Amino acid sequence: MTGEIDFLGPVDTAFLYAESDIAPMNLGAVTIFEGQIARESLMKHVEARLHQAPTYLKRLIEPPLNISQLRWSFDPTFRIQNHIFATRVNAPGTDDQLREVVGRIVSRTLDRSKPLWEIHVINGLSEDRSALLFKVHHAMVDGLAAVELFTLLMDPSADATDMPAEAPFFNPPELPDAAQLVLDSVTHDLNFKWDMLNKMGAHLNMLGSIMGNGDQRRNFLQGVVNLVSDALSPMKPLAINGKNGGEIQLTWSEFPLAEVHAIRAKYGASVNDVMLAVLSRAVDLYESYYHGIAGRAGKSFRVLIPVNMRVPQEKGEPGNRISLLPIEIPLAIDDAPSRLKRVIEYTRTMKQSHVANGIDVILTLPALSPAITQPLIWSAAPTLFALVAHSWCTNVAGPPIPVYIMGHQMLHSYGFFPLNPSMGLASVIVSYNERITLTLVTDKAIIPDAQAIRRNLETAYAELRTAAGVQPMDLPTITRQQPRLPEPVAPALPQPPVVIETPAPPVPEPVPVIQTPPPALQVVTEPVNPPHVNGGSPAAEPVLVVEAPPQPVAAAEPVKSPSVNGNHAPEVVVQPVKTAQVEPTPSEPPVFRLFSENWATAFREAVNHNVAYQNSSTNWRAGSLAFVLKLGARYGAATGRAVWLDLYRGDCRAAEAMPVTEASARATFVIEGDYRSWIRVLRGEIAPLAALMRGELHLGKGSLIKLLPFTQSAQELLHSAQMVPLEAESL
Repeated sequence: MTGEIDFLGPVDTAFLYAESDIAPMNLGAVTIFEGQIARESLMKHVEARLHQAPTYLKRLIEPPLNISQLRWSFDPTFRIQNHIFATRVNAPGTDDQLREVVGRIVSRTLDRSKPLWEIHVINGLSEDRSALLFKVHHAMVDGLAAVELFTLLMDPSADATDMPAEAPFFNPPELPDAAQLVLDSVTHDLNFKWDMLNKMGAHLNMLGSIMGNGDQRRNFLQGVVNLVSDALSPMKPLAINGKNGGEIQLTWSEFPLAEVHAIRAKYGASVNDVMLAVLSRAVDLYESYYHGIAGRAGKSFRVLIPVNMRVPQEKGEPGNRISLLPIEIPLAIDDAPSRLKRVIEYTRTMKQSHVANGIDVILTLPALSPAITQPLIWSAAPTLFALVAHSWCTNVAGPPIPVYIMGHQMLHSYGFFPLNPSMGLASVIVSYNERITLTLVTDKAIIPDAQAIRRNLETAYAELRTAAGVQPMDLPTITRQQPRLPEPVAPALPQPPVVIETPAPPVPEPVPVIQTPPPALQVVTEPVNPPHVNGGSPAAEPVLVVEAPPQPVAAAEPVKSPSVNGNHAPEVVVQPVKTAQVEPTPSEPPVFRLFSENWATAFREAVNHNVAYQNSSTNWRAGSLAFVLKLGARYGAATGRAVWLDLYRGDCRAAEAMPVTEASARATFVIEGDYRSWIRVLRGEIAPLAALMRGELHLGKGSLIKLLPFTQSAQELLHSAQMVPLEAESL
């Protein structure tokens, strides 16, 4: 470990100084798993993987007299047992009991003398379930970075529990003393402020270019008009606002994602638009209960939505890179489609306006002030936020497939978010495994009965679903998969013959085969037709065979091994191997060498004819992809080959075979594997992401976290690749 010290960014600092005992700045998730999870086992599991997310090994340090920015430094006293805790509800524990325990944990601030995160194991739930509560300080990570630890701990199948390898020894340096902190402040603080100025300059340059483009200028000014109009209309407090008491409650509702997509498609909305419309109606109904239907007149629901501002070159950097997008939704709109259309229009205008970039510049300004003044500046931020909005709402895209921890399947995931003082409600939208959840984070002093808003939420959703003409669907059935146990060892029984292929005697003009010292793996040049067991048919695919040492073969009949311990050993049948290539007849489709130029061309054509891939990849803007076939001593060759794919929004714009080094340099993501692993993936024997998690394929470049939301895209890429006939080849 290095002694690298990271300055807190302006938004990180804001979350730190805005925190109070009645408004802890904690975010995270409540996750429900099948089975009982032991704290001791979880500690070992987390410790083995935590080194891949070094942010979680750092603690907060403060310079003397607050003369410069706060910083993160590796904690020399880090102990995993100080971050993972266990509690239990009285079995069989109900969801109400779980919410009570979770509320108490979330209401407590984190200890700043150690890295600002915790995991709580909650056992005793009914139906043989456990809960894991992930709790992280918002000054440490934004919503996207918080997913990093969550993703590192999860596996795509119940069996993939042996990756990665044991963590390296953690040996951080001691924390800097006061003199060193002062010296660092002198040498680094000016550089930090220069970086902030450069960041502001980049945003201002971008805004300048927007003003030079007619359409973009129109969008930007429309967004500014919305902000000014909202500011000129004083915000009227709602029943969800008041004085916080610090006792936090969590409650949640789940909906079938297929239903939400059907509603979205009917009105041309986004998933978040649908959920915002439902949330605003729930608040509207709650307001009507407290102030009467007439009391809603002239009121709007104003909500702040965090916006990710992290650019590709900032990938992997710690801290928050978010701005804000203010959204206003009028109350007293009883027609569900009209309310949704209002949300669509407003959010679309604000997203296209680039107003979030301007707000990001404003949020950066306090970082230029002397550090000693920043606690005063940022402690006033909650009051300012309370003047412009009633609530916060954020969204997190979780894995679209089931994930596991130590073999236990995750059944549900409910996110939570900090409450701003005077705001009694914050909302978190999370999608996972064909479900979408909306979690309500409430303060009991302002909203005594959080279940009342939850019931309103489900009423509002039913209204919108009915208006859209969408038939109710059941929540997707959760197929619980227990971890695979070691299979019992059966007594030895007589086995069918095992066929070991050996090269045939020389024939005229043989196809050259690279041979290595025995034994080695070889791929023959055409399918081999060995004797079949139980009348099976020959395999029409590349066959990996064990090549015996080159020596004369005199046995013309099967050689039977003697029995062992009274059991017959497998019969070893020696058969000659045909090595002459057979030209395909005109009626047969062409076949291609793996990752050759012809294979790449055929693959691109298959991808661009795959409608399912296009539909699942419309949001893909993460960059290009390279598939690398790694060869080496195992195959008697030192080179490899690669295919580079230019992917964008469901379209494969280019696919080229090229040298590995060139493809790796050009691609955003590089997936590497040997021949056998790629064949397993292309046969559909293992999913691409599962192969990555289990180590059969390796991510040589890029972030796995960024790939997880595109599991369906990966599957459809695989289906496209399976449409390309492979030529059996000799490596």
